[in-house]
This record gives sequence, structure tokens and C-alpha cells, in this order.
Amino acid sequence: MGLREELEKLFGDDFRDDLASRLSHSSDMGFVPELVWSGIKLNIVPDYVVYPQSIEEVSELVKVALKYNVPITPYGRGTNRYGNGIPADGGILIDFSKMQNVTINENERTAIADPGATWKIIDIYAQQKGLQLRTFPSSYDSTVGGGIASDALGVGSYEFGFISDNVSFVDMINTKGELAHLEGKDLALVCGAEGITGIIVKAGVKLKPSSPNEAMVISYDNIDQTVNAIGEFYREVVPAWHIQVRGPGISSYIAEKFKAKLEPNKWNMVILYPSTRSTLVEPKLYRIAQSTGGRISEGEWTGWWSFNHGVNAALRTKGMLVHQHGLIHYTKLKELLESMEKLLGKLGTITPDGGYDVDIDLEKREVLLVNAFTEVSVSPIDKKVIYDLAKNTLMMEEFIKAGGSLLSIGIFAHKYTKNRLSVMSKTFSDYGVDRYEYISKYKEETDPDEIMNPGKVLDPKKRAKEVLEIPKKQNEALKLRFGIGLAKKLAPGGEVDGYKFVSNYLGDFADFGLKCIDCAMCVTVCPQYRLIPEWPYAPKGMFDMVKGAIAYYYLKGSIDIPDSTIAEISGCHKCGLCDGVCPAKIPISTLLIKLNAAVAKKSPDEPPVDLPLLNDPSISEVVDNNSESVLFVGKNIIANPSVAVIALKFLKLLGLKVRLIGTTGDSGFMDYISGNGSLLMDKMKKNFDVFSNALEVITLAPEDYKTMAVAYKDYSNFAKTDTIFDVVPFDMRVLKTVNIDGKNEEVNLHVACFSADYADEVMKRLRDKGFKVKKIEGCSGAILERNLGRRADTMARTLGERYGKIVTLCPLAAAKFRSVGIQAETLIEFLARKAGLTVDEYTVTSFKLSDEDRKQLQNFVSASILSSLMGRADVMAETLSFSSSGIDEYKKIIEPLINDAIDEVGSSIAMRLTDQITKSASESNMNKVSVAASFVRALSDVISSIQMDQVIQPFLSTLRSKTTEEFDDRTVISSIVTLIRQNEAKIKDIVAHKINIS
Repeated sequence: MGLREELEKLFGDDFRDDLASRLSHSSDMGFVPELVWSGIKLNIVPDYVVYPQSIEEVSELVKVALKYNVPITPYGRGTNRYGNGIPADGGILIDFSKMQNVTINENERTAIADPGATWKIIDIYAQQKGLQLRTFPSSYDSTVGGGIASDALGVGSYEFGFISDNVSFVDMINTKGELAHLEGKDLALVCGAEGITGIIVKAGVKLKPSSPNEAMVISYDNIDQTVNAIGEFYREVVPAWHIQVRGPGISSYIAEKFKAKLEPNKWNMVILYPSTRSTLVEPKLYRIAQSTGGRISEGEWTGWWSFNHGVNAALRTKGMLVHQHGLIHYTKLKELLESMEKLLGKLGTITPDGGYDVDIDLEKREVLLVNAFTEVSVSPIDKKVIYDLAKNTLMMEEFIKAGGSLLSIGIFAHKYTKNRLSVMSKTFSDYGVDRYEYISKYKEETDPDEIMNPGKVLDPKKRAKEVLEIPKKQNEALKLRFGIGLAKKLAPGGEVDGYKFVSNYLGDFADFGLKCIDCAMCVTVCPQYRLIPEWPYAPKGMFDMVKGAIAYYYLKGSIDIPDSTIAEISGCHKCGLCDGVCPAKIPISTLLIKLNAAVAKKSPDEPPVDLPLLNDPSISEVVDNNSESVLFVGKNIIANPSVAVIALKFLKLLGLKVRLIGTTGDSGFMDYISGNGSLLMDKMKKNFDVFSNALEVITLAPEDYKTMAVAYKDYSNFAKTDTIFDVVPFDMRVLKTVNIDGKNEEVNLHVACFSADYADEVMKRLRDKGFKVKKIEGCSGAILERNLGRRADTMARTLGERYGKIVTLCPLAAAKFRSVGIQAETLIEFLARKAGLTVDEYTVTSFKLSDEDRKQLQNFVSASILSSLMGRADVMAETLSFSSSGIDEYKKIIEPLINDAIDEVGSSIAMRLTDQITKSASESNMNKVSVAASFVRALSDVISSIQMDQVIQPFLSTLRSKTTEEFDDRTVISSIVTLIRQNEAKIKDIVAHKINIS
């Protein structure tokens, strides 16, 4: 048994090695990926991702990592900007999203929290007990584990100091895989160590009595007044809770964009204090304002924009922000700001052409946390951005010159580690502990192989030594100083190649992914993340994947992002809650719909299967071909045909007659969501002919309802036809007609994506009939199951575990729930039972490929692609000299060769499947059409999941053996992979049309 097998055995469904999971954990708020794009080979892509749910699992994981000598990296929310929580040498990444438990000890005023719990979650739990946090980072939605590991400070630090001052204990798994309990001065081993000494698994966080807070603002015209005011706060010893100073540029942006009560273009000092202390605080505030020339007014501290990420959002006007934060004594503030102004431009002005601004937190020991912001003048994907990032290094150096330190070290600033751990933070020096020496010695003695988060805080000796190249870049920046602009001007620009290639797969999503500020606000509202707390299912994780994918391109020489990966990140419910909270105003749900459509467009048009629905003679009388009502069963119901039989029996009970369109009916749903307008209109016109003289069309599948009720109306203008019939979901038709007494029965009603338009009306009618209805959201992924298999299964199991028995508006979702062992039924079935209908279960034995069949199919497809390319190796070798022209040009040259190869691959697969289908149909005694449909679905899944860059590696070796020409491996691989992906749908169509099922 190897490493992968042991991890899978230990974590089961909480083990991941898929591309989406790995890439989505390769970025934080900083610019580590950009360093990789510029040539520093930091392996920021983990090999494996695990989601532990207990301390015991973390302990066993560390032991496995030690056994195989593999590094591990702890990950919280990825909101730091120093690479603390992303790998520097691959290995295993521990995502703590599933360890978020919090309990409140009221007597000791302490929260006992798991490492994945956020400060916001703790605050919410505490306030329910009349308590609240004493202090927390300004990234309110970051995790407890991350905040302690970084020894952060922020909101409340004026009264209560650093995080290390507010932790009563920390439990960590040490470098031997053992549980260690740390208190008092021993906390120096973990607070600020950034995970290099052990993995935090639990912590006691100190709380204070909850109290309504008052806010006042003192506005100043210039920095001199502001500096004097800060000094007065320390001299007067004002008993406030939190004091924050916002520079004139930041104040203007926040006042303009978020209507904050700040005076634009002024220095605004926001003072927060408990209402119970107002008689102590306010007289001092008025005295300070008067003596320092400030204007005092009532303020506020509400909304996410009050915190640090609100500043990031407000300042993100055009390009990428460069943000550095450090610690200095308050008497050094003026010196720091003046020196930065000489390097960065005018203080209080932020434009791509120059200038910077600051946001300052006051800490109780006369220490200031200074957040400095400037803006780069090129796109973050421009090859010249490395020169603009030099501004970050210049700011680092100025903090040290002013006698201060950085707030965090990560992979960037090892030479400043001693300043951070021992100079500015007084927490452990008061204990007589030199934190730098303590951590360094412990690391050297207990983790000589650098298993724990290598490359962070201390210079690496064995692993992740690529981080040592970063100081070289920093030194270049320091030498350049005033020459940065000239160097950037002389250097070649343009988009990095990795971005160009990744955007071929992700389109607009790649552009917006680079605009994400990594604040994690979307994560806090995402209902799917609450159900499945895994990073690729959170919008932030989806966007982090973009930067990870570009970095992967440079680390591996190429990248292929299979359609299954794209579908995996985009298969959410599209509820739009993330759109509403995104400070960067990214249209997240719209982008995800586009990605889904791109995947759906490549799915082959599967042959319909005509299932007999009228075997029971008692319901055949329901069918009347002259009826003005049409019951549209549709091809998708083949997954759950019993619903159609129950619907027919219901219609008999109601005394209704319908025209029946069975399982050969096709509304054109797949064409609708994939944007194939011409195909949709063709199917729409055919259905209009069938629906002639109909007044209503009753649908069973929400997908068909959505297509007919929305898409048909949108497209009818183009098709020059009129929709004169009403489209009615069967559930609504029944609820309007049948009298049922709910008797206060509780119903967990699953609202599928495409039933959202009528779900509220369904719930209202159920409640009117006396049912207690709980709405459940969460896309089952049933309609795109071939691409969303794992997500669909995970979602179904999670909903079942949480809610028990489920009633769903979607027959396809019901089938999906049942397939994974969840007790579920459709609302049609539920209402049928309430109406007294007893229906023998109608079953259809559908053909399902075995795992071995599926594996053989994948191997054959891969071998066919490789074989077809090998047959063209001689001709391809003649083209290699043109690879130096770049991907776009080289693709044009080899496109005819790849097109011929695609045709050959499609024909080869069709011949193989024809034989396999005949054999399987005979062995299973099943209809060939059903078997063929199953193989076509499996083929789509296989092609969508294969990583083509890996398949064609042997072909590259063959090309090398056939030429003495120097050629660009990356260009050749990328060109071939892109052309194959562009023709993916063609392969599927060739196979679907050439399979012989006669």
C-alpha cells in the first residue's frame, strides 16, 4: 500500500487528488502565483487534499506524512497574503473546512474552537451567550487556526493586544503526530509559527461580556494632526476598544462606494467603545479632538466594509493592489510614511501611476499595525508585473528601517523573521521567551526533514529551497529602487502564456478569477459550501483555481483542464447569493452558468428510448389524442419512469384525458442550456406541431418546464411562432385540484434548480393544505450527471444525511437520491399516496456499465488518441521548427493533421463500441438502444475526464526521436491538447452517429 492508498483509506470521501481540488488550494490573497509565472518554480500545487473531521485523523495524517517523508500544509480560508497556507513543495494540504465546531464556556468566558471555525462564527455563538470576541483579525471571515498561527491583530487590539494575548490554550499535533497541549509561555511555540512546528487542532479563545458599541469619528486635514492625535490616545489612556485610522484616499473610496460616515479626502480616526463606558471615553475624545485640531462626529461600524477586505474592495479600481502590512512603534509613524512617499508617490493618492495610502490599527502596547496600499500599473497577467511587485519589497524594507517588523512572514520575508517574532511583539518577551530562538531550535530538533509547512518563516535547508530565489528578486528590486519604471519600460510585456492557455478553457471566468480579492465573503453565504464544505464548491475556491491553473502550466510545462473539472467547479445551484455580497462586483452565478453551458454543448445528443408506459390497461383510457391537454413525459424521465405511470393514474383519478408524449419526447433542454439556439428552435418547431390546438402542456421534469415556459417564449420571436398554450408543472396541476389534509405533517421539500420559478407557489399551496414545509436547496446534478458525478453523489448524500426523508420536485433528483441510498420520492408520488392511490412500483432495468467496462473504455479512448497521433508522427515532426512561432500560429499549421486524427479516433471508438454494445445487450438480455445510450453517456464522461496532456506525453518522446530540430515542448503539447479539446464534441458526435445498433 502506497501513500495515496493510505490517505484514501484514512479519509475516504474526504480525500481528494482531482485537479479542481488541487488547483483551488494554490493561491491566497497574495501574489505567490505571479512569482511562479515569472519563473520561480515554487510547487504551490498540492499533490493531495484532505478534509479531516477529527483530531485523531490529523494525528494519523501526520504519522502517514512522516512515514512517506511528504510535506504537509495547513489551510484555513486562504485570506493571508504571504503564502502561509499554500504549499511551497507540493505534498499534502490539510483543509480544515470540516472542523468548524465551537462551544462556549460561559463561566470561563472562553470559546473552545476547531481550527476551521471563523472568527465570525465564534462571535455569533458567543453573542448568543451574552459574550463576544475580545479581538480578532480584520479579516473577520478568516479561521481561528490561521489567525493564531499568524499571531494576528486587528479589531479590539487597542484594548486587548495580539491574538496570542487572547488565547488561553492551543492543542496541536506535533511533529511526531502526538497531541500537545500548550498554555502560557509555551504558546510561543505555535503563535506566529505559521504551522511549521505543528498543526493546530483546537484552541481556547478568550471572550468578554457583550455590549452595544458606540462609534465616534475624528477627522483631520493632514498627517501631522493625525500623528499627534495617535500620541494623545496613548498619553491619555482612552478606555476604548478599537481605534482605526483611515487615510484620505481610502476614506474617499469607502465614503463614495459604501456610504460610510467618513469625511472624504481627510484622515478619519474611528473610535469604537462599549456604550457602558461612554461617560469615560467621550469627554476624552472631545478633549483630544479640540487639542489636535480635529472635527468630531458620530460614526458607525457596520457592514463588511468596516473590515480590512472592505478597503481591498474599495481600492480595486483598475489593476492589482500591492498591500503590505507591518508593525511599528507609534513614534516612528511619520518617519515611515515620509520614506514610503519618496518611493511610492504621494500619500493619500492611489492611482496606477503612483501614490499610496494607509489604514492603521492601534495596539495596546503603543504598537501600530500599518496597512499600506499601492496599485500596480499593469495587468496582473502582464509579464512586466514582477517589476511592479517590487513595490512590496520596498515597503517591507521601510518597516524594518523604522525599527518595526512585518505582520507575517510566509514564504516572502525570512530575513525579517527575527524582527517579527522577537522585536515588536511584547507578548512573549514579557514571559522572558525569545520566540525566534524557541521556534528555530524546536524546528531544528524535531522536524529535521521539514515535514511541517516547509518554506515558511525560516530558511529551508532541504525542501522548497526555491523560496530562496525570492530574496534575489527582492534584492534586484532594492537595487533598482528608482529604476523600476525604466526596467519595466524596457522589459517585454504582454499576457503570460499560461493565462492565454487557461482562458481557452475558462473564457471570461479566467478574467474575473484574477479580479477576485480573496476576501471569502462569498464563502460565508454559499448554501452549497455549507452543505459540502470543500473548497472547489465555494466561489472563492473556484476563482483560486484560475491562478492555480496558470501556475500549474509553468510548473508542469502544460495543462489540460478536462470538461469534468470545469463542470465540477460550476455545478452549483446558481442561487446568486454570492453575487450580492461580492465586494469586487463579480457576476459569479452568470459566469458559472456560462461554464455549465460550455460543458453541456459538448455532450452528444443521446438516442431516445421508447419505454412502454401503458402496460396497465386501466390507465390506457386516460390517453385521448384529441385532448387539449398534453402530458409531456420526455426523454429525461427514463431515469425515473415510475413517475410517469403514477402521473397517468393521477389523471385518471381526476377524470382528465391527455395527449401522451412519452419518453421519446425531447424539449431541447440540453440545447437550451448549452446555447445551441438553432437546434433548440428545430426541436421547438417539431413540438409546436405536436402541441397543435393544445391549451396546456403538463410537464413532469422541471428541466422540460423551464425550457418550454421560458426558452420557447424567448425563441418564438426568432422562429416566428406563437406559444398559445400554457406550460404547467404536474405538481401544480395536482395541487390546484386535489383536496388533501396535511395534518401538520413536516415535509422536507427539495427545490431543484429549474423548479425555482414555481417552487414558492408549490410551498404556499402545500402550507395552505396543512403541511409544514421546509425548503431544501442544492443541485443534485442529475441532468448533467455524466459530468458532475462526484459532486452530484456528494450533494445527494449530504442532503440525505442532514434531512432524512426528502420530497423533491424533480424526478431526476429523486432517482439520484435513491441511487446513493437516500430515502426520497417525488412530490407527485407523495401527493399520490395522500390521495389514496396505490401504485405498483414500475421498474425498468437500465443497463449500467461496470467499473471494469468503464476503465477499459477509458484505456481504449486514450490508446486510440495516442495511436492516431503516432500515425502522423513523421508529418508532425516536419512541422516542429514552426513551434517557435507560438501556440496560435502553430495550431493553424497542425490543425489539418489533428482533424484527420479526430475523425480516425471517432470511427475507431464507434467500431469498438458497436461490438461491445452487441455483446452487452446479448449478455444482459436488454434493448440495444438502452445499452447504446449507456455507452454514449459513459463515453462522454470518459472523454470529459481524460487529461490529454498526460495521454500524449509518449507522442512527444516519439517526436523528439524523429528530429534534430530544437522545438518548444510547451507549444507543441498545448497546441495539440487545445485542438483535441476543441474537437471533443466532434468525437462524441461521430461515435453517436456511427454506432450500429440495427
